[in-house]
Amino acid sequence: MNLRTCVSIVSVLCGTLAGEARAVSLCLDRPISFAHYEFGLLYSEGYGGIDDDVQKELAKRSGCKFETDLRPRARIWVELERGTLDMAGSGVQNPARNKFAWFAHYVVEDNHVHIGPQVSPSIKSMEDFIADPKLTVGGVRSYSYSPNYDRQIQTLIDDKRFYSVNDPIMLYRMFDAGRYDIFIASQFLSLHYFKILKLKPPKRIEDWDPDPATPSGLVVSKKSFTSAQGEGWQRLIAQMLADGTIRKILNKHLGEEMGPRAMYVRP
Repeated sequence: MNLRTCVSIVSVLCGTLAGEARAVSLCLDRPISFAHYEFGLLYSEGYGGIDDDVQKELAKRSGCKFETDLRPRARIWVELERGTLDMAGSGVQNPARNKFAWFAHYVVEDNHVHIGPQVSPSIKSMEDFIADPKLTVGGVRSYSYSPNYDRQIQTLIDDKRFYSVNDPIMLYRMFDAGRYDIFIASQFLSLHYFKILKLKPPKRIEDWDPDPATPSGLVVSKKSFTSAQGEGWQRLIAQMLADGTIRKILNKHLGEEMGPRAMYVRP
């Protein structure tokens, strides 16, 4: 057998294997469990939202059956790690979560600090805020903001200056009642909850984070899917970004001005 023939055979075999890899089924032998959490325009019970539209498009493109429900955010992360939940929408990636999940970003969360009336105008950064021991922050349990904000929030948790709540609706109501001085939230929350809860927005909403907006997206449990399937779900999200589907979904919920700014763009 000459060299050209060997090369041809290897090429055919590689092509066949590559085709088989591309054709791997993304489905499980049961419906895929997909959990939403209450988070404004990303998902709200009775409204739906960005994550709801993304999940429905994934079901359409993959041909897989899904079972969706609403769960607390903290419970979602525990169940993804255990493998008792297969997928979730709009999760923020970090090193600890990389151990048990794959991520496919499709939005960016632009987190800003919402500042109450007891905070002096001279306080213009998280460093200034942390330096005043009388001031407290509120936040949804298990929520990750950005590397910079997360580090500073942990300092406030350690100092017992963090007021933990179960969901975003409570976060806004408790802030309005004056239970804490600031909270951090993205455009997906503020545009929705100040409106539907009929609350007066704070006079100061500022960006105290030098880091860029935080990527967020589909979370796929490594306990439920193979690595090839995980890559397959990531490819589907990449296709939806490339063909304008994600942009269309974001424009629907955020409007044509803010929608494109919330779309994840691969570096």
